[in-house]
Amino acid sequence: MQKLIINATVSRTSIGADPTFKIVVPNNVKPNELEYVLSRVMYNMVRIYARGKHIPFEDALVQYKEAMAVHIGVIHDQEQKLKEEQDGR
Repeated sequence: MQKLIINATVSRTSIGADPTFKIVVPNNVKPNELEYVLSRVMYNMVRIYARGKHIPFEDALVQYKEAMAVHIGVIHDQEQKLKEEQDGR
């Protein structure tokens, strides 16, 4: 039995346009399933980054952890700004 955990697509309306991301997590996905999938993806990203930079995995993990915290903060700020604009503030 297989179960779809996450479906992600990216598209561009034209060359040079900003990408549009669509990420769908089905309602029947349990939090621990999503956490596991995302953790495995992140693990592989850190592993590949470490290998490409020729640095220890632990160093790559520290760098990635800091970069992810910044990136998640930026996404949050962007979504809050969009919500405020939609609410007419």
